[in-house]
Amino acid sequence: MASLSSSLVRGVSKASLDALLEQRGPGPFSASARYDALARYEELPVRGTRGGRGWKHDLTKLDLSTIVPFAPGSVADDLSNEANAAARGRGVRIERIGASVPGLLGAAVDTRDDKFASLALAFANGGTYVEIPAGLQLDEAIEINYRAENAAAFPYTLIVIGEGARATVVERISGDQFVCGITEIVCAARAQLQYVAEQRLAPTARCIMTRRALLGADSHLEAALAELGSELSVSRFRSVADEHGAHSSLTALFFCNGDQHVDLESEVVHADGNTKSETIVRSAGIGRGQGRYLGNIRIVAHAHGSDASLRDDALLLSEGAHIDSIPALEIAANDVKAYHGATVGAISEDELFYAQSRGIPRNDAERMIALGFFEPAVARFPGEALREGIRTTLAAKLDAPA
Repeated sequence: MASLSSSLVRGVSKASLDALLEQRGPGPFSASARYDALARYEELPVRGTRGGRGWKHDLTKLDLSTIVPFAPGSVADDLSNEANAAARGRGVRIERIGASVPGLLGAAVDTRDDKFASLALAFANGGTYVEIPAGLQLDEAIEINYRAENAAAFPYTLIVIGEGARATVVERISGDQFVCGITEIVCAARAQLQYVAEQRLAPTARCIMTRRALLGADSHLEAALAELGSELSVSRFRSVADEHGAHSSLTALFFCNGDQHVDLESEVVHADGNTKSETIVRSAGIGRGQGRYLGNIRIVAHAHGSDASLRDDALLLSEGAHIDSIPALEIAANDVKAYHGATVGAISEDELFYAQSRGIPRNDAERMIALGFFEPAVARFPGEALREGIRTTLAAKLDAPA
């Protein structure tokens, strides 16, 4: 496939967008919307570029001149599995995103405020639409698998869950190419959705994802993010509790090893009263791994009775590793509960002494403590097979060469 890629237009430009539209057509977005998004990408500044010491990636200088933004088969969006087939049999729409997607496209994501969300919209070259009918209760997880191969991937996922429905959706990203995508989630009243994002790109890949959710009255979203691969991972998640009684739960984890760099942002917006949110983040760094977590809770002026918490803990396992933790609160209402806390530190000598006093060698004790540190986050992912896969990957990061 290398000869095919070498013959295509490279970079993110009007010429490469022209080529994509000529070969694929506009899809669910009009050509004018795509060109407008490209113009915004070129004009908008990068948000949140300042990090800690030794950061290896400057998003203001990100070079995309060599990527191939489109090639046939560049996004392998595999939707064929038994669980998906069973869900379709019960009336769930699970299909490649196309021109027939209803008006909810864009309900949760406004690309006008973000440079890379605009880029993802401009070059969207694959994606999935999931619609779960009102009242339907699904036990088996719906699976979306994106594999970025041959060229860059710009996947767009839209998940719509109807009133009173319950479901789990697992979105996986793998491959060895640049990925820049959008996932938007729309939850109707009393809907219950578990959403998992598992990123396992190759160590040479780069990934920038925008994920946003809009929650109706008394709905409940449990989101879990595992940033496990890629050289550079930028992950931005926002949920808006838009109506009375909505509940948002976010669990996220990442482990930077080698020269890996992870930049994770989350924002929970309490836009109505008696809404609730909880955020739990666990991260670690080893080798020369670098990371940042920026977490914000925003409670608007009329959102009385809101209850919000954020807990972020980071573990440094080598002198060359560095993780920044930046929790924040924006509270404009009275009669609310809001809490945030953060820690960044190394394994304590007291913990090691306790383990060694019980006959556990120091290296084994360090490994046991490091993996145990992630367990409160891992345990919140649905399904034992998924949890075991995450544990195995975390263990492999500990064993990888520094």
